[in-house]
Amino acid sequence: MKTKNKLLEEKIINNAINYLSGHGIKGWNMNDLAAESGITKRTLYKIIISKERLVLEIILKSIDETRKKFLEITRSGADYIDCLDRIVSGIPELMKNVYITRFSEILREYPDIEPKIVAENEIFFMEFKEFFQSGVDRGIIKKFVTPEFILDVFQSLLLFFAKYSPSREEALEKLSLALHCMVHGGINKNA
Repeated sequence: MKTKNKLLEEKIINNAINYLSGHGIKGWNMNDLAAESGITKRTLYKIIISKERLVLEIILKSIDETRKKFLEITRSGADYIDCLDRIVSGIPELMKNVYITRFSEILREYPDIEPKIVAENEIFFMEFKEFFQSGVDRGIIKKFVTPEFILDVFQSLLLFFAKYSPSREEALEKLSLALHCMVHGGINKNA
């Protein structure tokens, strides 16, 4: 974004996030966003360039925030299993700003942004793999369960629940449960 007014920039982004979450990519336009932000459409375009660029910035910001929270957990100095539990239990919080139920709609509308999103995710996924590799190296995770496999399973679950869940909340809830089952199994050890 091209503005020195950080409050206005934040207001525009938050309004766009609300529109995107509530109405999808096609349920609002730049006139709506300008009016909601209290500026003219012309001023809005001076700040954001295009709706596509704004949506990309929102997604990249969301990925970065999720990555920072993930790193905060993995670098907390806590026991590995505790970190793993915090990641699994915190998936809804970690991913709350990821537009999980709108992602396919966004990519259909703006296919050119996908390579940028994939590149940003690759940085995050490398850190994800490093965390799981440390679990393998320490004997906590079985050697045949490679970090690449864990990442593939995570992405598969994420895509499945994003595609087939009626809401973001349900998708995240099911993803969290699936990851918990993957980490701890579905067997009641007290039975």
